[in-house]
Order: sequence, then C-alpha cells, then structure tokens
Amino acid sequence: MRLISLLALAALAGCSQPPAVVDLKQPSARATSVSAPPSAANDQCAKADWQSTGYRHGASGYPLTALNQLTEACAESGVKIDRLAYSTGRLKGLGRFCTAENGFRRAQAGHPVANPCPPSLAEAYEQGHAAGSLRK
Repeated sequence: MRLISLLALAALAGCSQPPAVVDLKQPSARATSVSAPPSAANDQCAKADWQSTGYRHGASGYPLTALNQLTEACAESGVKIDRLAYSTGRLKGLGRFCTAENGFRRAQAGHPVANPCPPSLAEAYEQGHAAGSLRK
C-alpha cells in the first residue's frame, strides 16, 4: 500500500514541484520508485507548494479526489497538506479549465464530459463539451 501511495504522490505532487525526488519521466523511475526510501515522500510532501499544486490540478481538470490521494500519501510520511492553500489554488486553476472552449476541445479529443467544475463554471464547460460532441 505504501508503494501505491508513493507512486500516487509522485504522479500528483511531482508535477508542480521543483525537480522531484521520484521522477516518473526518467527511464529508471519505476525501479527508483520501488526501492525509494520513505524519505522520498517526506521530501516531496515537506517541500510542496500546495497552492501551486492545487492550481495545476485544477487547470488540468483533476477531480477533488486527487487531494485525498495526496493527503493519504503525505499522512503516511507524517506531513499534513495545507488543504486551504491547495483548494484555493485548485479553484483558480478550475477557472482556466472550466471554459466553453476547453469543454469543446476535450469533446473533440474524445474525452467524456467528466466535469470537476464548480456550479458557477459548470454550465459553460458543459455547453462547450456538448457543442464539441456534435461537431465530431
């Protein structure tokens, strides 16, 4: 279970951090991840910029469950996530993701409507997605 949490942390938190301890883009990353000491997760959690991480997750359309995965992974390392900073950043990022234009592009690319948008932004995203689905 710890390995799964470390991999989830690397995939979710590593994308917005300075060079990550566990870099999944490197050819030997999987081997490194498997044998990485628990301090790898400690370092990522302790050095995380939670508002930037939340922003990137929101701008990428990650569901709020990404926060739960990060919370679990960091809790195993004894580090608490700044949930307010993450949520503030995520909401700002969702402002970039939840547009009619993005909904349209994602529909054209074949993505399901899976809408993480807050109610104030959901309608525009869904309308764009519906228009993109019709014009395939």
